[in-house]
Amino acid sequence: MLVKLLVISIATSAIALFYARWEYARRGKLSLLGLLLLCAMLFMPNLMLHYVFDYKLPSTTLDYFGACVAMAGFALCLFGIFHFKSLAKMLCVDAGELTTSGPYRFGRNPQYVGWILFLLGWALNDWSWWCLAALLIVAVSLHLLVLIEEQHLRRVFGEPYVEFCRRVPRYWSSRSLNNASAASDK
Repeated sequence: MLVKLLVISIATSAIALFYARWEYARRGKLSLLGLLLLCAMLFMPNLMLHYVFDYKLPSTTLDYFGACVAMAGFALCLFGIFHFKSLAKMLCVDAGELTTSGPYRFGRNPQYVGWILFLLGWALNDWSWWCLAALLIVAVSLHLLVLIEEQHLRRVFGEPYVEFCRRVPRYWSSRSLNNASAASDK
C-alpha cells in the first residue's frame, strides 16, 4: 500500500507541476483544476506518513519536540497564507498586490517553509522511512513549484519583484532576520 502511495505521490507531483507551469505561462493564473492538482501534490505524500496509519501520542522528548516543530510550522504556514489578505491570491487565481510585509520580510515563501516544518515535526514525532520519503517528495515538489511561481511573479510584477528577490531570500536566513531587526531599530 505504501509503495503504491509513493509512486502515486511522485506522479501526482509531476503532473501538478507541469500543469501549473503550463497554466501560469498560458493563462497567467491557475484554474480550479490546477489548484486541485497542487493540493493533491501537497497532500498525497501525507497519506504515506506513518502516523496516519499508526499514530501514538508523544511519549519521548523527541516526540514532544517534533510535535512543537509541527505546530510552529503549521502556524507559520497559516500566518503566511492569511497574510495575503485575499482569498483569490491565496488560491493562486489572482496575483493581487506583491506581499512584502509580515513574514514575507524574512523569506519569500513562509507558507512553504511552514509546511516543510510541519512535516518535519511529524517525522520527528513518529519516525519512519515513509515519513522521510513524504518529506522529501513534498520538499522537492515545493521547491519546483517555487521556481515556477517565481517565473510567473517576475512576469506579473516586473522590477518590484526582482528587487524583492534581491532583498529577501527565497526561503529563510538569519541575514533576513538581522536586516528586519535593524530596520525596526531605525
